[in-house]
Amino acid sequence: MTAAARPDSAYLLGHSSTETDRLVLQARLYDPITEQALLTAGLRPGMRVLDVGCGAGDVTFLAAKIVGSAGSVVGVDAAPRALEVARARALSRGGEATVTFRPMTLPDVDVDFGGRVDAVIGRLVLGHLPDPVTALRRLSRLVRPGGLIAFQDFDNFPLRVEPHIPLTGAVLQAIAAALTVNGNSLGTGVRLHGLFRRAGLAVPGLSATTPMGGAEHDTVLPLVAQTYRALSQAALPGNADAGDRAATIGDIDTLLNRMRTEAAETDAVVVMPTAVTAWSTLPLPEDPTT
Repeated sequence: MTAAARPDSAYLLGHSSTETDRLVLQARLYDPITEQALLTAGLRPGMRVLDVGCGAGDVTFLAAKIVGSAGSVVGVDAAPRALEVARARALSRGGEATVTFRPMTLPDVDVDFGGRVDAVIGRLVLGHLPDPVTALRRLSRLVRPGGLIAFQDFDNFPLRVEPHIPLTGAVLQAIAAALTVNGNSLGTGVRLHGLFRRAGLAVPGLSATTPMGGAEHDTVLPLVAQTYRALSQAALPGNADAGDRAATIGDIDTLLNRMRTEAAETDAVVVMPTAVTAWSTLPLPEDPTT
């Protein structure tokens, strides 16, 4: 997700090309998890879907794959750069006739969808909103009775490498410190159940999956290195210990190779953030004849 929220949302990583590249890499790791969670939640062929905080379009494209040619997906985001990337990717995929992207802030989605949608979905969105409960209430009003609302977010505990190795451990500690700068939480995933309930939604279904990988994994360590790079341009300068950590970690351009060497020598595995998904089905209106 990019900062699809209001301009005052606390999205630490900004909208640079570095961050857009990181999001695409992140999607490579988490897309299979998200796709399975959406299927479990009840996304089906033919649905009309709103993807909020669509970023570069990864979840939008996943939803389009599920709903098929009989359905449609609208992705909305507040970041022009991300939407440019999303539209370019849609063109490269052959036009994606069932997919459109529109600029919009959250939670004030006011576009006319020609009636209520069948589902509102989002990945890594609610944790960047100043009032996620109000956002859920407003977004649920866009969903037809019997429709679906589903959100996925990270629970960043634990964020660790096993066994502990100095360089990769220092990088993970720097990432965690940056993500908690200015009192931010490490993750919204474990809070999704409570957020849904406070928004007046039915008790949500829940799932959680934790990806992990070692030196040979094609995404895990590259994503760690790219996240550290993106944070070094954004949130790390606001952390009191950033200078000491940066000195310990060293050159960013050689970081990935150094972490791979370290992990290979020790057969270490990096435990990535857990992806927690919560979903609720909106109630159908009561039949007055019963």
